[in-house]
Amino acid sequence: MTLDHVRKTYEAFGEDDPFFAVLSYPGKRGGRWTAEDFFATGVKEITEIVAYLDEVGVTVSRGRALDFGCGAGRLSQALAAHFDEVVGVDISSSMVRKAQEYNQAPDRVRYVVNTVGDLTQLESESFDFVYSNITLQHMPSRAAEGFVREFFRLLRPGGVAVFQIPDGRPFAPDSVGERLTEFWRGPVRRFSKRIRGKPEVEIHYVARPRVEGIVRDGGAALLDAYDITHGRKRWTSYRYCAQKAPAGA
Repeated sequence: MTLDHVRKTYEAFGEDDPFFAVLSYPGKRGGRWTAEDFFATGVKEITEIVAYLDEVGVTVSRGRALDFGCGAGRLSQALAAHFDEVVGVDISSSMVRKAQEYNQAPDRVRYVVNTVGDLTQLESESFDFVYSNITLQHMPSRAAEGFVREFFRLLRPGGVAVFQIPDGRPFAPDSVGERLTEFWRGPVRRFSKRIRGKPEVEIHYVARPRVEGIVRDGGAALLDAYDITHGRKRWTSYRYCAQKAPAGA
């Protein structure tokens, strides 16, 4: 599955307005994010996630963390306060260049570009923690599913993945319903935004039963599925927390 349209969209964002592309807050378009304020949101988010892990009752080894969809490094830099080593991965080389520009811990944080539908450039069972937020929703559903599978390949035994993705109507794989939904949310939406002069950002979903199946297939247990929308939107978005089975389990 090609991700070229996703890559092209975020390459342009990385060149034009990278901070706003990551956090599209009102009044922040056109370079109005200061670096200090932008990266402070990352510190706040990761602090909340660390507290959330305590609430869920899971202990995470603080060795190596992966920030999937790192963008300009907002969360990678914050993760460095809690892990010995952090790897940020993004589809956009312009975003990665921006992340490298703001890298305050180059001895412990590195960034890589990944433009294909897997993470085979990263070694299996080499991470203790995988985190991804507001990233998987911007790629076709089958691609998002593939990356979630990769998360569990990358996790060491006992490792934890926390990732966000919207929920939606379940369809059988490769069914007419699934294909029509992907076509509507992909090419049709991109065309509609293009003619209106808006960024061609897509919003996709993976139905919760599919996510739960991927977690099981990855040898992990789903510890929590938290509705981050709290019913305030027309669609539900979950933050999933799953732990890979410990060695010998």
